[in-house]
Amino acid sequence: MKHSVSNRKELTILKIEETVFDFRHGTSYKKAVEDLIESGSTNLIIDFSHVKAIDSCGISSILLTHQLANHAHGLAIFVALCQQIKDLLKLTNLDKQLYIFSSINEVVTLVEPAMKTRRCSRAKSKSAAYDHPDEVGDELDLLHENDIDSVIDEDDMGVSSFDDDEEELTGDDRVEGEGSKKRGRPKKTAGPTIGRNGKKSTRA
Repeated sequence: MKHSVSNRKELTILKIEETVFDFRHGTSYKKAVEDLIESGSTNLIIDFSHVKAIDSCGISSILLTHQLANHAHGLAIFVALCQQIKDLLKLTNLDKQLYIFSSINEVVTLVEPAMKTRRCSRAKSKSAAYDHPDEVGDELDLLHENDIDSVIDEDDMGVSSFDDDEEELTGDDRVEGEGSKKRGRPKKTAGPTIGRNGKKSTRA
């Protein structure tokens, strides 16, 4: 497949220099895209300005480019698509998934500021992530020390309260225990009974 590669700021432009993009170019196109991504060019612009016809293999190649760029945390943008390609993408609902622009200048105007903002936010998040580990470690150390002290205090309180209870039991409670053992059950006394003759009698 005839193609050319150029760079514009942070974007790599892959221009397809074929009027028909079909099954004959699928393999070479895939290799060209993979080589660019492996070399670090993850933000791609695929220029279709020379392409006038495409088949299902070409549509699959477009979708593959989008997936490879996303997997590499990059972006694939397709520009200057002819009406036939737009119609095929619309029929397959791929036009809603892909980044499609009319020209490279439009991409540079609209996309590059967003890319700079995203890059700055990533840099800030990385710096923030590296600023705090020491502070977090210190807080964890303090937390562990406080937990250990609280456990030691609870153990001391448990021992002292146990000793106090034991001392209290050695006093009046033991006397009451001994006294309660000497007390027997009260003897049952039978109440008066009335015999058949109507006289009351008592049993000892």
